[in-house]
Amino acid sequence: MKKISKKQGIAFLIIVIYELIAIIYTPVIVTSFIGGIVVSFLGIGLCLGIIHFYLQEPLTEYGVHLKKVHLQIISGIVLTFLIVFLLIQGKGDFRWSSFLFYLNRLGQKFSSDPVNIVYFLIPLINVIAEEVLYRGFLLTFFQKIFNSSMLSIWLSAILFGISHYPSNNNIAQVISASIMGLIYGYLRVNESEKFSLFSLCLTHYLHNIFLIYFFFYV
Repeated sequence: MKKISKKQGIAFLIIVIYELIAIIYTPVIVTSFIGGIVVSFLGIGLCLGIIHFYLQEPLTEYGVHLKKVHLQIISGIVLTFLIVFLLIQGKGDFRWSSFLFYLNRLGQKFSSDPVNIVYFLIPLINVIAEEVLYRGFLLTFFQKIFNSSMLSIWLSAILFGISHYPSNNNIAQVISASIMGLIYGYLRVNESEKFSLFSLCLTHYLHNIFLIYFFFYV
């Protein structure tokens, strides 16, 4: 374990305090449209601001880059399809006919009232905040401190899973989120050209959209 600098310690403390407050007030935040957006934007700005202005470290070290963007997009979409396929296989009563029905109805809903697109934007903002915090700041911070990629991946994944508990007090969601955190973290560390925070946000977002709007209703 490496000795952390004063700046690193303060930066980590600020992020931890922010996340603890966000977790504690999650039951209130999830019921507030404005509250959820504000907290997510605050998390994104806080992490990126601390990295760039306070620590004065390149954002690329934390997985923020658009190198080989086409490869990242393809990788993100392929990973999403693999995850969705496994979810469908695990749900024995999943019916493709119902899925297509809900997909068509959802399309009609948004074409008739464009304001509903907001319900797609909120999960995107939340996803960006989570990826910047867990696969960006915390994962990289742990790597710098412990000099162990595997330990860093596990730590960030476990914290990611725990952060999902207050939303519905569901241990199963904590476990599933931790597993996804392990996958995302591993790819971020070992396949950094294909999986920067950009492609991980894409996968995470599409995965969440599938769960929210289709998987639980089909």
